[in-house]
Amino acid sequence: MLSFVGYGLIVNTPGLYYKALSSDLGVSRTQIALTSTIMNLTGAATMLFSGKLMKRVDSRLLLSVCIGVCAIIFFCQSFFTSLWQFYVSFALIGVAYVIPITLAPSVLLSNWFEQQLGLVMGVALGLSGLGGMVFNPVVSSWIANLGWRPAYRMTALLLAVCILPFSIFVLRFMPNPAKGETMYEASPASAEADAGSNAPKGELQDPSSIPGIEAKKAYRTPTFMLLIACYVLLQWATGMVQHVSGYEQSRGLTLQEGAFAVSGIMLGAAIGKATIGILLDRLKTELVLALYSVVGLAGWALMMFLVTPTPAAISGFLAGLGQGVLLVALPWLARQSFGQRDYAEILSILTMSGVLSVALANTINGTIFDLAGSYIPALAINVICYVLALAAAIAAYRLRPLRE
Repeated sequence: MLSFVGYGLIVNTPGLYYKALSSDLGVSRTQIALTSTIMNLTGAATMLFSGKLMKRVDSRLLLSVCIGVCAIIFFCQSFFTSLWQFYVSFALIGVAYVIPITLAPSVLLSNWFEQQLGLVMGVALGLSGLGGMVFNPVVSSWIANLGWRPAYRMTALLLAVCILPFSIFVLRFMPNPAKGETMYEASPASAEADAGSNAPKGELQDPSSIPGIEAKKAYRTPTFMLLIACYVLLQWATGMVQHVSGYEQSRGLTLQEGAFAVSGIMLGAAIGKATIGILLDRLKTELVLALYSVVGLAGWALMMFLVTPTPAAISGFLAGLGQGVLLVALPWLARQSFGQRDYAEILSILTMSGVLSVALANTINGTIFDLAGSYIPALAINVICYVLALAAAIAAYRLRPLRE
């Protein structure tokens, strides 16, 4: 639910509002796109301490408060009349959404699954793309038929109703050995560590009993720096997703047809993330990274030339498949490289670098359109990003500190 509803609504649909807000508020596309940039910047700042916060605060309380704040803000946005109000509100959303939506799914899965981690990451995180595929046409229909204000209210309602029951009653940070809980198919060494650890706060273990590399040591490794480069490059490419609907409209398609192309990206992302996780558990890592990176860059390249609705959606589908590298393979690589011990802290810093990148990309892509009258240069940059990210990811894996 965090991935399907949360990611699908909070991360994947803001671009659908750009044209309506730009027209209603009388501002440029760049000024509206700045809302997503502000959200990502405050989210990146929050990532600096998110990993440590998740280890110290009960997951049920932390995730529920964050989701509740997001729902309240979306509801309030339906009454806004000035651009500055959206800037302030998206800054607050950036603080609230990154822990439950960006960080928590990978961290919780890493804490509960030792075996089949690629599989469960792929399936669970793949639902974020499926959520985008479902909610993009739904939200665009709300905007076109009801207006953007009711669309924000419906978004708030869905977030609260669909996620809060799970965040309040179901989610736990990690197994509690005092209750006889262990990771799924835990190895004997991990099970022994679990059994020997005390959890004074109920769901939290003594960090020294958890296998892996300390965060401060991980930050000094070449693998960490290479993973930073991967996150920056691939999140930059992701920054174009919010503009795809507007890009297609600039070429003569309707809002619904533009949303159809975005849905192609989301469907591709769902399938890409699900399948890449399965393959990472079974095939050579370098081969899997190369396959999905090439498919992703091909999708962005074809988007420059395919204009009609169905081919545009197909190119979007290929671009979406490539997102499996960013949203599944890179968290998986971090877990394989540094272990479980400080995974939440390490992943939060890696994610922060990517969030900063997508924040800049979102606004710069809007500026490219305002200056050049086209998104073609931005699409070309995405192709280059995938080539560089593939080289960095393969190098990071081969230099990983933890080896079998």
